[in-house]
Amino acid sequence: MKKNHSILFIALMIASLGVITTWFAFTTQPDNFSNAPLTTIEIPRDSINLKTIRYDEQPRATFTLKNTGTHPLLIKDVLTTCGCTNPRWEKRPVLPGQTREIIVTFKPNSLGRFTKTIQVLCNTTLKLHDLKLEGFVTE
Repeated sequence: MKKNHSILFIALMIASLGVITTWFAFTTQPDNFSNAPLTTIEIPRDSINLKTIRYDEQPRATFTLKNTGTHPLLIKDVLTTCGCTNPRWEKRPVLPGQTREIIVTFKPNSLGRFTKTIQVLCNTTLKLHDLKLEGFVTE
């Protein structure tokens, strides 16, 4: 009976290791980002106009990226032009055919017309993809 428990224990350990390895592979970005195979993306809407917003509002804009290539899309970073734009995105690789959303929260720091650029750094031929957020802030 002890032998069956040992076999069961070993099988559970191997299965657990497989689950942990798979989870780790899909939840972390590789250190060798620059050596990752290139893929292609489609950004159906790369500019969003928030129209007129009040100074005390913090609207969100959602940009969608679709991996149209044959290799996983790795979003290494999302860079903004100032601290008034705060991007959030899931950091796992985007498999071919799948999409990923980048949600940008805008906190106005002045009145008037604004245009903000958000740059997405990823493993495509064109490493940086520009997204635009624009509108007008009133009191």
